[in-house]
Amino acid sequence: MATSVVQARGLGKRYRVGLSTEPYGTLRGALSSAFRSRGRNRAQTSEIWALRDVDLEVDEGEVVGIIGRNGAGKSTFLKLLARITEPTTGLIRHRGRIGALLEVGTGFHPELTGRENVFLNGASWACVGPR
Repeated sequence: MATSVVQARGLGKRYRVGLSTEPYGTLRGALSSAFRSRGRNRAQTSEIWALRDVDLEVDEGEVVGIIGRNGAGKSTFLKLLARITEPTTGLIRHRGRIGALLEVGTGFHPELTGRENVFLNGASWACVGPR
């Protein structure tokens, strides 16, 4: 019987467009933002769901590929799995450690093949030790 190593249930990530997300603002910035938002109507701020209601279960020994068009939510999904960002809805359970090579060119050695780069990155994660 296979054991699940990754489970995602009802996973969703929402981004708000048109709202300031600056976490460490100044008092001056907060006051000017408050005055600017007085005249702003709700139509100027919108929400974009990068992912909505995604379910996934990966059993031990399985290999999974995530494919899709640009803007389909592949990188967002991987960032959620790697706990780089928090989901808006749903939950993720995993057994073991998850390492992420998300951006093209990040952590890749140009003289190695893709397979060799994956093994090299996996070896560097193995050197970190238990968390």
